[in-house]
Amino acid sequence: MASFEREILVLFVSFLIGSVAGWWSRVYWESSLAVVAATLAGTVAGYCIITVALRAAGHPVA
Repeated sequence: MASFEREILVLFVSFLIGSVAGWWSRVYWESSLAVVAATLAGTVAGYCIITVALRAAGHPVA
């Protein structure tokens, strides 16, 4: 898989992780600020975890 395609896939999966975190916070806290914060934090954390795992497996990630 090309590097550009891999990066798009990583970003998409990171967004999905962030969306799930936002949905979870909306269900339990019902605060719009908490939803935004959880979505952003989940997206960033998902991206970091995925890139670290790919780099550890020997795949180049930009």
